Amino acid sequence: MFPNIQSALSPELRLVFQILTLPVSWIPKVQAPIVRFFWDFSYSWMTTVKFTLLMLPAMLFIFGLWCTMCAVYTLPFRGARGQFIIAMLTNWWDSGRAVVFFWAGIARALFLSVGWLWGLLRILAAGLYLAIFELFMLPFSLIRRATHNSLQPGLPWLAVLLTLGWCVLEAGIFSFTLAPTISEIARDLVGSASQTFLQPILFVMLFFLVTGSFACMHVMVDAIQQHNWKDIIQMVIVELFVMFFEVVFLYRELVDAITPWLAQQSGGKFQMGIAGVLFISAMAWIGVRGMTWFLFGRFGTPTLLAIISRRGGAEIPAGGRPSAEAIFGWTKEMIGHVKKEIGWFHTTGKELVEAYALPPLQVIAATINFFTVFFTGRHLFNLPLKTLHALTETVEVLKFSAAPQGHASRGADTR
Repeated sequence: MFPNIQSALSPELRLVFQILTLPVSWIPKVQAPIVRFFWDFSYSWMTTVKFTLLMLPAMLFIFGLWCTMCAVYTLPFRGARGQFIIAMLTNWWDSGRAVVFFWAGIARALFLSVGWLWGLLRILAAGLYLAIFELFMLPFSLIRRATHNSLQPGLPWLAVLLTLGWCVLEAGIFSFTLAPTISEIARDLVGSASQTFLQPILFVMLFFLVTGSFACMHVMVDAIQQHNWKDIIQMVIVELFVMFFEVVFLYRELVDAITPWLAQQSGGKFQMGIAGVLFISAMAWIGVRGMTWFLFGRFGTPTLLAIISRRGGAEIPAGGRPSAEAIFGWTKEMIGHVKKEIGWFHTTGKELVEAYALPPLQVIAATINFFTVFFTGRHLFNLPLKTLHALTETVEVLKFSAAPQGHASRGADTR
């Protein structure tokens, strides 16, 4: 550019032009090989390295040269020239440190990235291990908690579940056994019977029948303990009717099923009459009902009756009530672990963003400082930048630079 302008001038003005442009005429010669170096895109990896590591320092160097050499033209007209020269030299020193911190910051960012990725893989592996371990140990944990809760004082939920389960089992067995008989009776009464609706209805009826049998036994036992003869006689009569119904319609079918086996084992000599069948059926009913009553029925039936009557169950003692920490300890531990890892990611993520943002900001801030020193004789940024919060110091610098003008104006008003 300068040779073209010089060739267009007259010989008398060329010497003047050379003297006037002497401070800046050599900059394009230095700038040209730098531009050619970055304009070479022969190798992609080399281009990436150049634009990542050298582009910003090269721009800082070129802008610094232009601002410094152009500032030479302003020296005769500046006040406090000594401070201006010191500020410009200090800016070159800060620019060199900014370039060094730029390269060191890139290395630090890469190191933090490797550590962050390693921590992420470690957390994912630990989380996967904990998930697999929890999934594998879940049945054992449930068994342990159920056992722990069942051993503590309070409502006998295990007995309630066993009582309901036994009622369902007994109703299911007898509904399957009585289905053909009830189907024949329904066919004789109405002419046809649908097995689709008959089986569920029969199951529900037998379920309430078996459950009511346990309720009658509970009332009878309470009446015996309280020596309430009226309730005793009433419950004995009701229980006899219940036993008669279940023996005739339910347990008799089971005894009839083993009668051919007894006849076969005795060579046809043993023949049970109706009395024998009813006696064995009655003994079977007493044995089954007594076994289920003393095992779990006497504990689960009162709770079921309390729920049905909405009287509520017995209050669990404070010492026997399992704490929430004991029940959900593993859940809280997992939640705490996740919260801790989220906090780690938050802190490390901020450090990682700062590590990637600070290196280029060092060079950009040094470049801006050249312009601010050229126009105002003062640095805008205090280099090197240690954190992103250091950028807020520019506000303080601007306030400080605006303060003398305010004092001057107030002084003028006073005068």
